[in-house]
Amino acid sequence: MHLDPASEKAARIANALNGLGHIAFEHPLEWARSTKGDAKVREEFHEDATLVLELVESDAGRKSPATRRPAECKAALSRFRDLVQTIDFDDAASMARLKEHARQALEAFMGETLPEKLPE
Repeated sequence: MHLDPASEKAARIANALNGLGHIAFEHPLEWARSTKGDAKVREEFHEDATLVLELVESDAGRKSPATRRPAECKAALSRFRDLVQTIDFDDAASMARLKEHARQALEAFMGETLPEKLPE
């Protein structure tokens, strides 16, 4: 099934936000790492952050931007992208920083504080 361009873009954005949420809520990465390898996982998370960053930048010029705190969101996404390119997924300190950047980006994007854990 082929999606029209607007639907495809919406799906890509939703997937990118989901990727950031995956890190922000510390979902396990073992399956993705074992099937794709660390380099591909890094690349995908970098692409997620880049897509959301492009959305925030294009949205910033509008009268009613969807992004609540665009400058803060862009800064957090830039830090996320920089770190994810070379991250060692087994290093707890690096993963904690990556999680914090993802949380900051999502919170700035939505204008709301995220819960520490998702409800079960």
